[in-house]
Amino acid sequence: MKLRDANFDKRKFIKSLESIGYLFLVLPLVAFGWVFLEKESTGGLRNTFFENTDIMFHGVMAIGFVYILMRTLATWKADLLKALARTEELDVKLIAVRKPIIYRNVMWALGAGIGAYGLYEKGDMVYALVFTVFLLLITSNRPSERYFVKFFKLKGEEKDWMLKTGLENEKAETK
Repeated sequence: MKLRDANFDKRKFIKSLESIGYLFLVLPLVAFGWVFLEKESTGGLRNTFFENTDIMFHGVMAIGFVYILMRTLATWKADLLKALARTEELDVKLIAVRKPIIYRNVMWALGAGIGAYGLYEKGDMVYALVFTVFLLLITSNRPSERYFVKFFKLKGEEKDWMLKTGLENEKAETK
């Protein structure tokens, strides 16, 4: 296993990346909660999407939804792994994926914002589904040791290093 910086603290790196990801989710989450409660209290929530539809509004929102999903799910991982194919050091790879992961989470937060805004404007519960899709994407793809093991398809010593906690690494180094 190769590391450029032997003192690289993967736990600190992962926790800071995870915090940034969740920070971007706060605004859409608060907006969605507020809109949902306001619409519920005034009876503005609608279960019927096709009744009195605004095709232009829903079309623009659908374009935004699909665009975000395509940019973050279709080729994002393959392009990133292709760009990192020549990099051998695991810590360098982790640092290199920081900005793309933040970008992806910002895009997903914008998608969650689409759900909150659609619910605010039209009160259609389909936008609660849109919000839920992005909420699931953000939470199921949060940066963690296991996420990076699967992302980089780590095996052997690299996988063991990634899955060890900070205390286990310190004990192994002192022996």
